[in-house]
Formats: sequence, structure tokens, C-alpha cells
Amino acid sequence: MSNRRSIPLLSRFLAGAFGFLLLASPAAAAPPGKPKPAGTVAGLPPEKALALGERMYRLGVLPSGESVSSVVNGDVPVEGTAFSCSSCHLRAGLGSWEGGIVTLPTNGARLSIPRYWKFPNLSLEERRELKLQNPAARPAYTDETLAHLLRTGRDPSGYDMHSVMPRYQLSDPDMAILIHYLRNLSARYSPGVVGDTLRFATVIAPGVSEADQQAMLVPLNNYVARHNQFSAGFGNRMYLGVGGNEMSGAYRKLSLAVWRLTGPPETWGRQLDAFLAKEPPFAMLGGIAPGDWKVIHDFCERAQLPCLFPMTDLPVVSDTDWYTQYFSKGYYQEGQAAARYLHGLDDPAAARKIIQLVQASPEGRALAQGFRETWAELGQAAVPEVLLPEGKPLAPAALDELLLREKPSTVLIWTGASAFPALASLTQATAEAFMSARMLGSRLTSLPEPVRAKVWITYPYREPKLESKHSLYADTLMGGLKQRNPETRISTRAYALVQILRQALMDMDRHFYRDNLLDRIGMQRDQILPDYLRLSFGPGQRYASKGCFIMQVGPGASPALIRKSEWVIH
Repeated sequence: MSNRRSIPLLSRFLAGAFGFLLLASPAAAAPPGKPKPAGTVAGLPPEKALALGERMYRLGVLPSGESVSSVVNGDVPVEGTAFSCSSCHLRAGLGSWEGGIVTLPTNGARLSIPRYWKFPNLSLEERRELKLQNPAARPAYTDETLAHLLRTGRDPSGYDMHSVMPRYQLSDPDMAILIHYLRNLSARYSPGVVGDTLRFATVIAPGVSEADQQAMLVPLNNYVARHNQFSAGFGNRMYLGVGGNEMSGAYRKLSLAVWRLTGPPETWGRQLDAFLAKEPPFAMLGGIAPGDWKVIHDFCERAQLPCLFPMTDLPVVSDTDWYTQYFSKGYYQEGQAAARYLHGLDDPAAARKIIQLVQASPEGRALAQGFRETWAELGQAAVPEVLLPEGKPLAPAALDELLLREKPSTVLIWTGASAFPALASLTQATAEAFMSARMLGSRLTSLPEPVRAKVWITYPYREPKLESKHSLYADTLMGGLKQRNPETRISTRAYALVQILRQALMDMDRHFYRDNLLDRIGMQRDQILPDYLRLSFGPGQRYASKGCFIMQVGPGASPALIRKSEWVIH
């Protein structure tokens, strides 16, 4: 018998109960079970009914295409599209905690067993071993009692749910479809849960330097090794003692596979499919590729594989995609910040005439798109855009001519430091300019001093003078990293990823479902970690850093950055 297994169950029982109270975690799911046996559901094949039930649960849309009808607070009608089941019970069905209201789990594994008032996070096996005698708060649901609850808000024990829970007005066939979905929702562990191990993977695309690869891999591997050291002796403290038996408790060892892609991006999807088929992971951690992330993003959506915080500044910007959690919207977000800052100025003349000069590169196009779409959302008319050939610097004569002809008040110059010689034209014009800190990179403080007062910088990170005390903590995971390059922010972002993952694994408890991993991240409080002013989360939110500073470069040969705005939130 291992040392871990010799820990008294009562200690684990008390620690688990204490962890539940501290974290407000949902009740623990039973070990993986089997979903309801196949058969017709409301006259439909089970797979078809499952898809229709998923739409009802997530979107509040009936099989007919109409919105689900319900009432809250006794008699207030609510459309399902505005208040779906997943709004509160979340995507995996494990429930949530917000505003003092606990939303209970509604997934198959929890509905099929009783719920207890005391220590509800214990499994049935642990309850039997501890010989707990307290009565159940409610018995396991039958299809009939579950339908009654959904229609009336009253559970099988006669307890009335909070009045904010919708009471659904569903026909018998529609109810059967929804119940079929709930019975199958998070009923079995997701792929990547193998024995006592949670498998993870990361991906590296061609063209990434060895230094950048190691900047990501070293902190991730150090974390995995450190985590697994707790498998010996007294167990894993990061889980507050929950569980204890590796096969049924919260504790799992971790493994990290490295998927190395080869060839052009159009072949990556097939390579990723092959990696997934060979050894499916529970989630992807980080990942790094030159250029945009779209191919890998699309793979994760298709495979329903969470991808946590890849090292990219060219993410897919989407309001509906689910499976990739990004640090920010990258270059797009800087364009957004410029639009919101200009729109919020007291002097409307400052935003009267704007022109975008856009380098024909993925970075320049993302900056312009972020400004364009946000400017339109703010109700402003479209601004002219001038496309600059990729790799060709902005010519001084071209900027002179544009300023003289158009007389703009603001020029958004979405290109790199190659534009610096042309900026001299600003000294003789009334126009001011915006440029991107990401695009300028290490050349930012080399901005020619005569134009510094006329150039505004979109800066997506924490103020440099305040960064060192936050980045210092990242050193704890850098052992063995031979080359440090703070400008890339890869190693510090990997450290931030690890901290968010640790919290998510703890909050996830024994509910090993991929959607639940993302749900738990969405329920985390704000994180103050390296690089970004803050990382904040919410159900379904996929971009953790939500703002940007507007800066100017100060005077002198070693200038400081001078903050000219509060945190401009997208």
C-alpha cells in the first residue's frame, strides 16, 4: 500500500469538506458512469435528440426553432434565448456561484444520485466508507421528477428552487429531448483522463526559434515535474487534501506531450488530427507558432479540445467559439483601444478626421480591423484606409503628401519602426499619430525625439516601472532556462498559464470534463500576474486581458514610457 493510500479517510473527508466551503465548488460527480441506454427519444434517433437537446440547453431554442418559454420570479416571462440553462449551470452542467446564489449541478452524473445537505462533495463510496447516516436532501431524479422540477421548480423532496430559476413551459416531446441531453451531459470523463494521470499536450509549429521554444517548454515542464513530485509521500497539497484514492479522488498526476508540426500550415490540421488520435489529451497548454493561430484554433473547435493561453498575438477573434482561452485579442485589441480612446476625448475635433495607414501584414490588418469594427460599433462613420505594401517602409514623401492633401487630425500608422524616418512630417503638421507598441517591439524607445509629443502608443501591458515585482515570481519556474528574453514575454506568459491552470484544476475537483475545465476558469477571480495589468474571467469569456494603455515616449536617450490614459477597456 502506498503512503498516499494510508492517509486516514477521515482526514481526507474533513479536508474535502473544508475545500468545498472555501471554494464554493459544485458537488463532486460520481466516477465515470454510462449515459442512458440508446433508444428513440420523442420518436427521434438518440444522436438527433442529443443535438436538439444541446441547442435547448445552450441556446434556449426549441427543436421547432422557436425560443423556449419560461417564467421567473413567479410570473415574469423570459425567452430562453435570453436566459438559457447554460447561463447559470454553465456549459458542463456543474453549476456556478454568483451574487450569493448557488446554481446546482444538472449533469447526468449528479442527477442520477441523491444529493446530501452535509458534505455533498463526497462520493457515494466515501459516504459508505465513513458510514455517514444523514438523510439525503433529495433522492436521485427519475425522468418524471426531473420534468416536474423543470416545469414547477420543485424537487422530489418538496423543496422549491430559488425563484430566479426559470420554470419551463415545455411539451412532453420537448421535455423528453431536454432530459435526454441532461442525462448525457458530463456523464463520462473526457478523453485524456487515463488511470491516475491527466494528459496534456502543447504544440510547436515550424519557424519557432529554439530559444522561444525553451522559453515556453521549460516553465511548463518544471511545473509538471513539481506537481508530480507530490505523488510520493503525503500527497498533493494543491488540492487541499480532496480525494486520496488516485482512481476516484481529485488528485491526478500530469503528463505533457509536445506536438511538433512540420510543413506548411495547410497540412497542420491533418497532423493535429493524427496526434489527437494517437494519444488524446485532456487539454492543450500554451503552444507557439509564427503568424496567426487560426489553423490550430479551428482544430481545437473541431476536436472540442481546450487550448489554454497559446503564445500568439494573432488570435481568432470570435464571439461564439469556445475552446481556446487567449491572453488577449492581441493586435486587434490595440486597434480597439485607439478607437475607444479617440471616441472618449472631450474635444470632438481630435477625432474629426482620421486616416488609417495599414501595413499589408497580418499584424497591420489586425490593428486596422480592431479599430474599424470598434469605431463602427461606437456609431462613427468609416474612416479612409491606405494599404502599404508588406515589407516596404512608409516613404517620407508619401506621408508629406497625405498630410498636405487630406489634412487629417489623426493618422493611425499601423506599421513598424521602418516608418520612423517619415514621422518628421508630423513636426510641421497639425496631425497626431498612433502607433502600436507590439509592432514597434524593442524599437519603441528609439522613436525620434522631435516627434515623441505627437505620437501616441497603444500599449497592451502593465506599466514597465511596475512590472518587475510581478515578473519576479516567474523565476520560480525558470530553472534550467539558459536564455531569457523578457521582450518576447513567452516565459512569463507560460508562468501565468501555470497559475491559472493550478487554480482551475483545484476548482475542477473530480469533475474531469473538458468543458468544466473552461467553466472553472471562467469562474476565477481576477488574477494579477506578469505582463498584463490584470487578467479577468467570466462564463464564456475567451480573452482574459481586456484593455490597453495609451502611452507616450518620454524625453532623453533612455526614455521612460509616460502613461496618458487609464486602462482603456475594449
